[in-house]
Amino acid sequence: MTIAALIAGHAALASEKTSKRVDIDGKTYRVTRSGDTVVVARKSFLVSYDIGERDAQRRAVLIATGCQIVDELPSTDARLRGKLQCPEAAAKPSKRQ
Repeated sequence: MTIAALIAGHAALASEKTSKRVDIDGKTYRVTRSGDTVVVARKSFLVSYDIGERDAQRRAVLIATGCQIVDELPSTDARLRGKLQCPEAAAKPSKRQ
């Protein structure tokens, strides 16, 4: 495999964007993955953002992607953003919704 093919394959993986709905404790979360980054938000107009909400968002990421969220970015809009740390089998997002 040539270097150009490897770079093209990596670029295709990085640009792939998947979005999944996950229900936890009666609340619905949208987990959006783009390459090795993820954004998760609750599908609700009013969200009280506390430790419990953050933990539920982390569980939603694990369920939707099979990966742990690391390098979390602080947010004031009740969304959790960060990088994914995946086991080898979960490193490539699936095409199924």
